[in-house]
Amino acid sequence: MTDNLRGLYEDWESKLPEELEDQLFQQVNNISVFGKVIELFVPNALQTAAQLIGGGGGPSQQGGGRGTETDPMDWRVKPR
Repeated sequence: MTDNLRGLYEDWESKLPEELEDQLFQQVNNISVFGKVIELFVPNALQTAAQLIGGGGGPSQQGGGRGTETDPMDWRVKPR
């Protein structure tokens, strides 16, 4: 009896419909791509949001953009 049930279970387990297998493969692939997109863009989006809120330095601290704090033509610096 045990061998019969084991045989039926193995037969049932090995006969998954191809449609179900394809759907599962597509879902896993979509989740993988979504995870890669999240991993790529979310840290940059969070950093940008933090800089917009005021948590990061401006262009003068990053070495890019126009003007620095020592530039005499910078409108943010009080004239001497």
